[in-house]
Amino acid sequence: MENVLNNALPMTRPTRRASLAELAPALIVVVLLVIGTITSDRFMQTNNILNILQYAAEPSLIAVGMMFVILARGIDLSVGSVMGVGNVTAALLLAAGYPVIVAILAAVAFGAVIGLVNGLLITKGRMEPIIATLATMIGVRSIIYFMTDGAPLFQGIPREFVQIVRGSVTGLPNGVLFLVISFLLAYVLLNHTRYGRHVYAVGGSEETSELFGIKVTRIKISVYVLSGVMAAIAGVVGASRLGIGDPNSGIGYELVAITMVVVGGVRLAGGVGTVMGALSGVLIVSILTNILQLNNVSTHAQHIFLGGAMVGMMLFLSWRDAKKA
Repeated sequence: MENVLNNALPMTRPTRRASLAELAPALIVVVLLVIGTITSDRFMQTNNILNILQYAAEPSLIAVGMMFVILARGIDLSVGSVMGVGNVTAALLLAAGYPVIVAILAAVAFGAVIGLVNGLLITKGRMEPIIATLATMIGVRSIIYFMTDGAPLFQGIPREFVQIVRGSVTGLPNGVLFLVISFLLAYVLLNHTRYGRHVYAVGGSEETSELFGIKVTRIKISVYVLSGVMAAIAGVVGASRLGIGDPNSGIGYELVAITMVVVGGVRLAGGVGTVMGALSGVLIVSILTNILQLNNVSTHAQHIFLGGAMVGMMLFLSWRDAKKA
């Protein structure tokens, strides 16, 4: 049975030969780099490029977790709130005098528990993912305001915690390293482990996966736990970068993460998508936002451009599917 399973599951993964859909996000990144260079003299400056990557660290961490959820044919609307609870949990514990490592582990554990709740509601409670995670999004945000009384936490954040993101180990800001490491680990997990094959298989067909002996419920719960962990880490990164605990941290980030993943070619229907595509999606949204900011485009207009990018990628994928059919 194991040999049959290993032979069958690769069919659910992206093919080795890059398709047009896989190359499109990377080509868009190149086009945006050219546009940025033409429209602003400041775009290609080293500080600006590092700023793009540094500020992309938090949404990219959430996007990695969201990618696993979507590949398994799910959705997680709670990630913004989980980011917020990771942010304020770390800040509160640090202000209370707990060691940095304890504050970080507690924040990440909180995220894992919320992810576990999401997974259980969806698998055991048989709730639709969008409803279950919407409920936890609202509930967790209420918990955040209860923990902080809605006020930012400015006191008690030690310098060693702030340096986790603001500091530099390799000459690059540590925030950039968080982005790179998260996508490297995701690539290894999805492309070189049995777990990754099972995630793709569950997203492709739960019924077929069960026939091959895959523990579908465990896989679905695990991707939500992973999503919660990554969102909480994003919250810790945000608290470190800003040096405060912000109860409004993460608001709207669920939509940003979904946009990044979908623009990168990961199908909302599940089972199709690549890590490199998701990384390209992160870069597309981050670079496009930076170009618009450098050219003094209003925030409201920026959202129109980002929405247009998402619609454009969905139309492209639909056209490609129709052409193949």
